[in-house]
Amino acid sequence: MVQTEVRAVDPGEYPAWDELVAISPQGTVFHTSDWLVRTASSLNQTLRLLGCYEDDALVGGCPLLLSNLYKMLRTATSAALLTPYGGVVTAPVESTKQREKELHTGKIVTAIRDHILREKFDHVNLVNSPGLDDIRGFTRHGWEVKVYYTYMLPVDGGVFERISKNARRSIRKAQKLGIVAAEHFDAGAYWRLTESTFAKQNSQPPFSQEHLITMLEVIKEKNLGEMWVARTASDEIAAAEIIVRDAKTAHRWSAASAEEHLNTGAASLLLGEIAARCADRNSPSLNLMAGNRAHLSTFIASFNPDLVPYYSVERCGVGYRIARSIVRGITPRNV
Repeated sequence: MVQTEVRAVDPGEYPAWDELVAISPQGTVFHTSDWLVRTASSLNQTLRLLGCYEDDALVGGCPLLLSNLYKMLRTATSAALLTPYGGVVTAPVESTKQREKELHTGKIVTAIRDHILREKFDHVNLVNSPGLDDIRGFTRHGWEVKVYYTYMLPVDGGVFERISKNARRSIRKAQKLGIVAAEHFDAGAYWRLTESTFAKQNSQPPFSQEHLITMLEVIKEKNLGEMWVARTASDEIAAAEIIVRDAKTAHRWSAASAEEHLNTGAASLLLGEIAARCADRNSPSLNLMAGNRAHLSTFIASFNPDLVPYYSVERCGVGYRIARSIVRGITPRNV
Protein backbone atom coordinates (compact mmCIF):
# COMPACT_ATOMS: atom_id res chain seq x y z
CA MET A 1 0.00 0.00 0.00
CA VAL A 2 1.31 3.44 -0.95
CA GLN A 3 2.28 5.56 2.05
CA THR A 4 1.52 9.29 1.73
CA GLU A 5 3.39 11.80 3.86
CA VAL A 6 3.55 15.60 3.93
CA ARG A 7 6.62 17.20 5.43
CA ALA A 8 8.92 20.17 5.00
CA VAL A 9 11.32 19.89 2.09
CA ASP A 10 14.90 20.17 3.30
CA PRO A 11 17.19 22.68 1.53
CA GLY A 12 19.22 19.75 0.22
CA GLU A 13 16.07 18.56 -1.55
CA TYR A 14 15.44 21.88 -3.32
CA PRO A 15 16.72 20.52 -6.66
CA ALA A 16 14.06 17.79 -6.48
CA TRP A 17 11.48 20.46 -5.64
CA ASP A 18 12.49 22.50 -8.68
CA GLU A 19 12.30 19.43 -10.89
CA LEU A 20 8.72 18.87 -9.69
CA VAL A 21 7.83 22.51 -10.34
CA ALA A 22 9.26 22.31 -13.87
CA ILE A 23 7.03 19.38 -14.86
CA SER A 24 3.94 20.21 -12.78
CA PRO A 25 0.92 21.61 -14.65
CA GLN A 26 0.67 24.20 -11.86
CA GLY A 27 4.37 25.00 -11.55
CA THR A 28 5.62 28.50 -12.33
CA VAL A 29 8.79 30.50 -11.83
CA PHE A 30 7.11 31.82 -8.66
CA HIS A 31 7.19 28.30 -7.18
CA THR A 32 10.93 27.80 -7.68
CA SER A 33 13.26 27.63 -4.70
CA ASP A 34 15.45 30.48 -5.99
CA TRP A 35 12.45 32.80 -6.22
CA LEU A 36 10.94 31.80 -2.89
CA VAL A 37 14.15 31.87 -0.87
CA ARG A 38 14.91 35.40 -2.03
CA THR A 39 11.31 36.54 -1.50
CA ALA A 40 11.19 35.21 2.07
CA SER A 41 14.54 36.78 2.93
CA SER A 42 13.60 40.16 1.45
CA LEU A 43 10.23 40.29 3.24
CA ASN A 44 11.52 38.90 6.54
CA GLN A 45 9.30 35.83 6.29
CA THR A 46 10.05 32.18 6.92
CA LEU A 47 9.88 29.87 3.92
CA ARG A 48 8.46 26.41 4.33
CA LEU A 49 8.15 24.19 1.30
CA LEU A 50 5.62 21.46 2.03
CA GLY A 51 6.33 18.32 0.05
CA CYS A 52 3.81 15.55 -0.51
CA TYR A 53 5.59 12.21 -0.76
CA GLU A 54 4.34 8.81 -1.86
CA ASP A 55 6.77 6.12 -0.76
CA ASP A 56 9.54 8.75 -0.61
CA ALA A 57 8.76 10.04 -4.13
CA LEU A 58 7.92 13.77 -4.27
CA VAL A 59 4.55 13.97 -6.06
CA GLY A 60 3.23 17.36 -4.95
CA GLY A 61 3.66 20.28 -2.63
CA CYS A 62 2.83 23.79 -1.61
CA PRO A 63 5.12 26.69 -0.64
CA LEU A 64 4.24 28.65 2.49
CA LEU A 65 5.57 32.03 3.57
CA LEU A 66 5.15 32.29 7.33
CA SER A 67 4.76 35.42 9.46
CA ASN A 68 3.75 36.43 12.98
CA LEU A 69 1.12 39.13 12.55
CA TYR A 70 1.12 41.62 15.43
CA LYS A 71 3.57 39.18 17.06
CA MET A 72 0.56 37.09 18.04
CA LEU A 73 -1.05 35.52 14.99
CA ARG A 74 0.65 32.82 12.95
CA THR A 75 -0.11 33.30 9.28
CA ALA A 76 0.79 31.36 6.14
CA THR A 77 0.44 32.47 2.54
CA SER A 78 1.58 31.25 -0.86
CA ALA A 79 1.67 34.72 -2.43
CA ALA A 80 3.50 37.90 -1.48
CA LEU A 81 4.46 41.30 -2.81
CA LEU A 82 5.76 40.76 -6.36
CA THR A 83 4.86 37.07 -6.12
CA PRO A 84 1.39 36.89 -7.66
CA TYR A 85 0.68 33.27 -6.84
CA GLY A 86 2.05 29.96 -5.64
CA GLY A 87 -0.17 27.33 -4.11
CA VAL A 88 -0.45 23.62 -4.79
CA VAL A 89 1.68 21.84 -7.37
CA THR A 90 1.19 18.23 -8.43
CA ALA A 91 3.23 15.83 -10.50
CA PRO A 92 1.64 15.18 -13.91
CA VAL A 93 -0.46 12.06 -14.28
CA GLU A 94 -0.17 9.96 -17.44
CA SER A 95 -3.78 8.85 -17.54
CA THR A 96 -6.22 10.62 -19.89
CA LYS A 97 -9.18 9.53 -17.78
CA GLN A 98 -10.80 12.40 -15.91
CA ARG A 99 -11.62 10.29 -12.87
CA GLU A 100 -8.01 9.19 -12.40
CA LYS A 101 -6.73 12.74 -12.82
CA GLU A 102 -9.19 13.99 -10.21
CA LEU A 103 -8.22 11.24 -7.78
CA HIS A 104 -4.53 12.08 -8.24
CA THR A 105 -5.00 15.81 -7.61
CA GLY A 106 -7.52 15.23 -4.85
CA LYS A 107 -5.23 12.92 -2.91
CA ILE A 108 -2.41 15.45 -2.93
CA VAL A 109 -4.67 18.39 -2.07
CA THR A 110 -6.24 16.45 0.80
CA ALA A 111 -2.88 15.48 2.26
CA ILE A 112 -1.56 19.06 2.07
CA ARG A 113 -4.80 20.56 3.42
CA ASP A 114 -4.87 18.21 6.40
CA HIS A 115 -1.22 18.91 7.19
CA ILE A 116 -1.84 22.66 7.13
CA LEU A 117 -4.83 22.26 9.43
CA ARG A 118 -2.72 20.34 11.93
CA GLU A 119 -0.35 23.30 12.06
CA LYS A 120 -3.23 25.39 13.51
CA PHE A 121 -2.34 28.62 11.73
CA ASP A 122 -4.50 31.64 12.58
CA HIS A 123 -4.77 32.49 8.91
CA VAL A 124 -3.93 30.63 5.70
CA ASN A 125 -4.26 32.10 2.21
CA LEU A 126 -3.22 30.01 -0.79
CA VAL A 127 -3.32 31.90 -4.08
CA ASN A 128 -3.02 29.11 -6.62
CA SER A 129 -1.66 29.44 -10.12
CA PRO A 130 -4.00 29.20 -13.14
CA GLY A 131 -2.89 25.58 -13.58
CA LEU A 132 -4.92 24.43 -10.56
CA ASP A 133 -8.52 24.39 -11.74
CA ASP A 134 -9.91 21.94 -9.17
CA ILE A 135 -10.08 23.39 -5.66
CA ARG A 136 -12.96 21.27 -4.39
CA GLY A 137 -10.64 19.61 -1.90
CA PHE A 138 -10.63 22.96 -0.09
CA THR A 139 -14.11 24.35 -0.73
CA ARG A 140 -15.89 21.17 0.34
CA HIS A 141 -14.24 21.57 3.73
CA GLY A 142 -15.29 25.13 4.44
CA TRP A 143 -12.41 27.10 2.95
CA GLU A 144 -13.39 30.44 1.45
CA VAL A 145 -12.65 30.92 -2.24
CA LYS A 146 -11.92 34.01 -4.32
CA VAL A 147 -11.73 34.12 -8.08
CA TYR A 148 -9.02 36.16 -9.80
CA TYR A 149 -8.23 36.62 -13.47
CA THR A 150 -5.22 36.86 -15.70
CA TYR A 151 -4.83 37.27 -19.46
CA MET A 152 -2.99 34.66 -21.50
CA LEU A 153 -1.81 35.63 -24.98
CA PRO A 154 -1.01 32.71 -27.29
CA VAL A 155 2.18 33.58 -29.16
CA ASP A 156 2.67 30.45 -31.22
CA GLY A 157 1.02 32.04 -34.26
CA GLY A 158 0.69 35.46 -35.83
CA VAL A 159 0.64 37.80 -32.82
CA PHE A 160 0.03 40.97 -34.81
CA GLU A 161 -2.83 39.39 -36.75
CA ARG A 162 -4.52 38.63 -33.43
CA ILE A 163 -4.42 42.05 -31.76
CA SER A 164 -7.06 44.75 -32.22
CA LYS A 165 -7.01 47.57 -34.74
CA ASN A 166 -6.56 50.08 -31.92
CA ALA A 167 -3.46 48.28 -30.68
CA ARG A 168 -2.00 48.13 -34.18
CA ARG A 169 -2.77 51.83 -34.62
CA SER A 170 -0.93 52.66 -31.39
CA ILE A 171 2.07 50.61 -32.50
CA ARG A 172 2.24 52.41 -35.84
CA LYS A 173 2.01 55.76 -34.04
CA ALA A 174 4.97 54.87 -31.84
CA GLN A 175 6.97 53.75 -34.86
CA LYS A 176 6.31 57.04 -36.65
CA LEU A 177 7.53 58.91 -33.55
CA GLY A 178 10.80 57.01 -33.72
CA ILE A 179 10.20 54.95 -30.57
CA VAL A 180 12.12 51.69 -30.43
CA ALA A 181 12.01 48.72 -28.05
CA ALA A 182 14.94 46.63 -26.87
CA GLU A 183 16.23 44.61 -23.93
CA HIS A 184 18.01 46.77 -21.36
CA PHE A 185 18.47 45.95 -17.67
CA ASP A 186 18.62 48.97 -15.35
CA ALA A 187 17.14 48.36 -11.89
CA GLY A 188 17.50 51.98 -10.77
CA ALA A 189 15.74 53.33 -13.85
CA TYR A 190 12.96 50.81 -13.41
CA TRP A 191 12.33 51.88 -9.82
CA ARG A 192 12.15 55.54 -10.83
CA LEU A 193 9.68 54.71 -13.58
CA THR A 194 7.64 52.62 -11.14
CA GLU A 195 7.43 55.54 -8.71
CA SER A 196 6.27 57.75 -11.59
CA THR A 197 3.62 55.22 -12.61
CA PHE A 198 2.07 55.12 -9.14
CA ALA A 199 2.44 58.87 -8.65
CA LYS A 200 0.12 59.57 -11.56
CA GLN A 201 -2.47 57.51 -9.64
CA ASN A 202 -1.80 59.54 -6.47
CA SER A 203 -0.39 56.50 -4.70
CA GLN A 204 2.83 54.83 -3.66
CA PRO A 205 4.17 51.46 -4.85
CA PRO A 206 2.90 48.69 -2.54
CA PHE A 207 6.42 47.28 -2.34
CA SER A 208 9.66 48.90 -1.26
CA GLN A 209 12.54 49.87 -3.51
CA GLU A 210 14.71 47.37 -1.65
CA HIS A 211 12.31 44.49 -2.32
CA LEU A 212 11.96 45.36 -6.01
CA ILE A 213 15.72 45.62 -6.46
CA THR A 214 16.21 42.31 -4.62
CA MET A 215 13.84 40.50 -6.96
CA LEU A 216 15.34 42.16 -10.03
CA GLU A 217 18.73 40.92 -8.87
CA VAL A 218 17.53 37.32 -8.60
CA ILE A 219 15.95 37.57 -12.06
CA LYS A 220 19.26 38.69 -13.52
CA GLU A 221 21.51 36.40 -11.45
CA LYS A 222 19.48 33.25 -12.13
CA ASN A 223 18.67 34.17 -15.74
CA LEU A 224 14.93 34.06 -15.02
CA GLY A 225 13.99 36.83 -17.42
CA GLU A 226 14.84 40.24 -18.78
CA MET A 227 13.94 43.90 -18.70
CA TRP A 228 12.64 45.66 -21.82
CA VAL A 229 12.42 49.39 -22.47
CA ALA A 230 10.82 51.58 -25.13
CA ARG A 231 12.93 54.65 -25.87
CA THR A 232 11.93 57.84 -27.62
CA ALA A 233 13.92 59.41 -30.43
CA SER A 234 15.55 61.62 -27.76
CA ASP A 235 16.61 58.48 -25.79
CA GLU A 236 14.09 58.89 -22.94
CA ILE A 237 12.58 55.73 -21.45
CA ALA A 238 8.89 55.95 -22.22
CA ALA A 239 7.89 52.51 -20.92
CA ALA A 240 9.49 49.43 -19.41
CA GLU A 241 8.49 45.87 -18.59
CA ILE A 242 10.01 42.96 -16.72
CA ILE A 243 9.45 39.51 -18.21
CA VAL A 244 10.14 36.34 -16.23
CA ARG A 245 10.08 32.85 -17.69
CA ASP A 246 9.56 29.25 -16.73
CA ALA A 247 9.31 26.02 -18.68
CA LYS A 248 5.70 26.65 -19.68
CA THR A 249 5.22 30.34 -20.33
CA ALA A 250 6.59 33.85 -20.08
CA HIS A 251 5.08 36.20 -17.49
CA ARG A 252 4.67 39.96 -17.78
CA TRP A 253 5.75 40.35 -14.16
CA SER A 254 5.82 44.14 -13.93
CA ALA A 255 5.28 47.16 -16.15
CA ALA A 256 5.76 50.90 -15.79
CA SER A 257 5.46 53.94 -18.05
CA ALA A 258 6.28 57.64 -18.04
CA GLU A 259 3.20 59.86 -17.82
CA GLU A 260 4.45 62.30 -20.42
CA HIS A 261 4.65 59.50 -22.99
CA LEU A 262 1.34 57.78 -22.32
CA ASN A 263 -0.20 58.90 -25.62
CA THR A 264 2.76 57.96 -27.81
CA GLY A 265 1.86 54.30 -28.23
CA ALA A 266 5.15 53.30 -26.57
CA ALA A 267 3.51 50.77 -24.23
CA SER A 268 1.73 49.04 -27.11
CA LEU A 269 4.90 48.94 -29.21
CA LEU A 270 6.85 47.51 -26.28
CA LEU A 271 4.36 44.77 -25.53
CA GLY A 272 4.10 43.90 -29.20
CA GLU A 273 7.87 43.49 -29.47
CA ILE A 274 7.95 41.35 -26.32
CA ALA A 275 5.20 39.09 -27.67
CA ALA A 276 7.07 38.72 -30.95
CA ARG A 277 10.26 37.78 -29.11
CA CYS A 278 8.36 35.20 -27.07
CA ALA A 279 7.19 33.64 -30.34
CA ASP A 280 10.79 33.57 -31.59
CA ARG A 281 11.79 31.74 -28.40
CA ASN A 282 9.01 29.20 -28.88
CA SER A 283 7.15 30.22 -25.74
CA PRO A 284 3.59 28.94 -26.23
CA SER A 285 2.04 31.85 -24.34
CA LEU A 286 2.63 35.14 -22.57
CA ASN A 287 0.91 35.67 -19.24
CA LEU A 288 -0.07 39.34 -19.42
CA MET A 289 -1.39 39.54 -15.83
CA ALA A 290 -3.52 42.67 -15.21
CA GLY A 291 -6.87 40.88 -15.16
CA ASN A 292 -7.94 42.23 -11.76
CA ARG A 293 -7.64 45.97 -12.31
CA ALA A 294 -10.08 47.67 -14.66
CA HIS A 295 -7.76 50.44 -15.85
CA LEU A 296 -5.10 47.87 -16.78
CA SER A 297 -7.50 45.36 -18.30
CA THR A 298 -8.65 47.89 -20.89
CA PHE A 299 -5.15 48.19 -22.32
CA ILE A 300 -4.32 44.48 -22.13
CA ALA A 301 -7.62 43.42 -23.70
CA SER A 302 -6.68 45.33 -26.88
CA PHE A 303 -4.19 42.51 -27.57
CA ASN A 304 -7.10 40.05 -27.69
CA PRO A 305 -5.78 37.57 -25.08
CA ASP A 306 -7.71 34.79 -23.40
CA LEU A 307 -9.20 35.57 -19.98
CA VAL A 308 -8.20 32.83 -17.53
CA PRO A 309 -9.39 32.44 -13.93
CA TYR A 310 -7.30 31.36 -10.97
CA TYR A 311 -8.33 30.78 -7.40
CA SER A 312 -7.32 31.52 -3.85
CA VAL A 313 -8.52 29.50 -0.89
CA GLU A 314 -8.50 30.98 2.60
CA ARG A 315 -9.11 29.83 6.14
CA CYS A 316 -9.34 32.25 9.06
CA GLY A 317 -9.20 31.46 12.75
CA VAL A 318 -11.24 33.32 15.34
CA GLY A 319 -8.31 35.42 16.52
CA TYR A 320 -7.51 36.54 13.00
CA ARG A 321 -11.15 37.45 12.30
CA ILE A 322 -11.30 39.56 15.45
CA ALA A 323 -8.04 41.33 14.61
CA ARG A 324 -9.20 41.98 11.05
CA SER A 325 -12.50 43.42 12.25
CA ILE A 326 -10.70 45.75 14.67
CA VAL A 327 -8.31 46.97 11.97
CA ARG A 328 -11.15 47.54 9.53
CA GLY A 329 -13.10 49.39 12.18
CA ILE A 330 -10.33 51.92 12.86
CA THR A 331 -9.22 52.33 9.23
CA PRO A 332 -10.74 55.38 7.48
CA ARG A 333 -13.10 54.32 4.73
CA ASN A 334 -11.49 56.60 2.17
CA VAL A 335 -8.01 55.10 2.65
